[in-house]
Order: sequence, then structure tokens, then C-alpha cells
Amino acid sequence: MILDVLGFDIGGSKISLFLSESNGKIHKRMKIRTPIFSSPEEMVELIGTMTDNVESETGRVPDAISVVIAGAVDARKGIIRSSPNLFGGMEIEFSRMLEERIGKIVYIENDATATAISEKIFGNGKVANNFIYLTLSTGIGGGVFINNRIYRGSTGMAGEFGHMVIDPLGPQCGCGRRGCFEIMAGGKGTLRIMEAMNAHSKSLYLRKISPEKLEARHIFDGAEEGDKECIRVINKVVDNMAVGVANLVNIFDPDAIMIGGGLSNSTELVIDGIAERLPSELKTMKRNVEIFKTNQITVELSPLAVVLYEKEVPSFNYERIIREMREKISEKTK
Repeated sequence: MILDVLGFDIGGSKISLFLSESNGKIHKRMKIRTPIFSSPEEMVELIGTMTDNVESETGRVPDAISVVIAGAVDARKGIIRSSPNLFGGMEIEFSRMLEERIGKIVYIENDATATAISEKIFGNGKVANNFIYLTLSTGIGGGVFINNRIYRGSTGMAGEFGHMVIDPLGPQCGCGRRGCFEIMAGGKGTLRIMEAMNAHSKSLYLRKISPEKLEARHIFDGAEEGDKECIRVINKVVDNMAVGVANLVNIFDPDAIMIGGGLSNSTELVIDGIAERLPSELKTMKRNVEIFKTNQITVELSPLAVVLYEKEVPSFNYERIIREMREKISEKTK
């Protein structure tokens, strides 16, 4: 059965939308800047309005709505536990709120977990039973497939790789711990290492950019251009990345690791750099682990992948099944 799925990817800076058939045929795409939400209700209303507009413009009524969002999400219960980049508050019953607004089944998932699911359905995860998706951006996160099933943990918060300590004497992370993977190898961590090495003043490439406008990508760009100071910083960052990846390999023993996020765009520096360092970092525990760069299309299709996965493996989401059954019973008694 071919379904129409309306997918939303809600980030801190933009909201992406697409209407697609479950066979992959896309009927509508659009992006808007993420407004400042003062409450979850405002976001629900915006998504509801966008859904209404898509239905009017295309004449197609989606069978399901899928929302992927940056934040701590319990997909089983349809709850956003926290999403600091979008609004305050905890334990938001987002699926229920949006279902009441639009009258359709709503699936919700953490963005990194959703991309892991998309890797399984559309990407390199098709042929891997056990794999890790790792996103390297301003922060660091990911998703895990174990024995061909997504692993969400007891509260939906599995995959917070960024808060794994790789240097207990390192700087304090935003979570309160010291030396987390994120502060040692993420975007902010890259800027911190640059400052510690005093690379901005020494680098001919970075001196062209004012300090207040400087971003991690500029340092990677400089390294790709051959700037010695930028290369020195990035070598340290990728060393730290390799430590974090080696820890994940020892914990999960995956067939493969898929790497996405903005920092992975420097493929030769990051993807190849981690692959080169990993055997040495694993030492006597080394094994054959393939490392891939996640395709951007795989990321974009993650809302669709969430619905396809739930339909293919329905026994996972007990609360969802019960809700759908109750709706069907209610329709028959009307």
C-alpha cells in the first residue's frame, strides 16, 4: 500500500517540509526560517497551518505526519522531553497536541535517530545489522542499530554520544561534565582548540575573518586550503574524533559507522582522517569497521523513513498501535 507522508524537519534555524509517497515520489518541498516560538502550542499551530496549505495546494491528503526535531524525544509516547533550541518546558505531549490539531496520526523522532533509521532504509545501513550513525556538528549525537533494530533506550535518549567523556581533565561541557566528546571535537570544541592554540592570530587564512564572525567551518576550509595553523587545529580535532569513535566501536562492535553533520563535509579531513587513525586508536582491539559519509538526501528523507520503519516494524510502538486501534473502533461505531 502506497501512503502519502508529510514530513517536517524542525531545526533551530529552518523548518523543511516535503510531501512524498512512500515509494519516494515527492510532490511538494519547501523551507522556511524557524520563528521564535514562545510555546509548544505555537509550533503545533504553525505545523497545522503548513499542513492545511499543502493539502490545499496539492489536493493530496497525507496519511501520516512525521516530525523530526532536535531535542530529547520519546518516540514511543510521542513526547518531547526537552528541546532547548526551540522552546522551554519538559515532557511536552507533542504527538497528541498535533494529532488533535490536524486529525491525523503523527510520528515524532529525534533528528539523529531519524537519520539512523533513514540510513537503514535508504542508505548504507541496508546491508548492516549493527551500525552507528554519528552526527558531527555544533554538537555531537547519533543513533544506533543493534541486530537490525533501532535502539532508543528506556526514555528515548540513547545516542547522546556527545556527552561521553574522552578527557576527564578537559574543559567543561554545556552538560556540566568535563572533557565530553562534544566539547573536544564538535563545532564549539573546534573554536575552543583554535583559541587555545592562538591560531587565529597566527593564521594568514583566519586573519581575513573577524573573530566575531569566525565559525568552525572556516578552520576546516583553511585546512583544506593548506593553511598550516588551520591544519594544526584540525589535526587535534580529528585526533579527538578518533578517540570518541574508538570508544563507540568498543562499546557497540558495529559493522559500520555512518558520519554526517556539518563537520563531515570536509570528507578528506574528517571521514578519511578518522578511518586512518582508528586502527591505531583501537590498538589490540582493532577490527574491520567501515566508515561512510552520510548522503544529504538520506538526511532529508529521514521523516519518511520514520513512518516506513514504524509500518514495517509495528510491534515496536505499542502505544501507537493501541491509539490507531481505538480510532478505528471509534470510526466504526459512529
